[in-house]
Amino acid sequence: MHENWEVAYRAAMLETDEKQLAVKLPAAVLALRSRLSELNSLNDHIAERERIQSALRTLDTVRRLELRASA
Repeated sequence: MHENWEVAYRAAMLETDEKQLAVKLPAAVLALRSRLSELNSLNDHIAERERIQSALRTLDTVRRLELRASA
């Protein structure tokens, strides 16, 4: 269900508490990858696939910035 990845992504992106982000970020990545896996068996949903890939890149950037900030 595509709403799940969107909710998880939004929750991670809006989180300001570092400890909560450490929980929400991996959960969002898991939800995104799970949905992407579902979409791989379908021929359509190209736009959603692209949004998920973009969201994964964004979350990776957030993760790297947060790791650098906490080091």
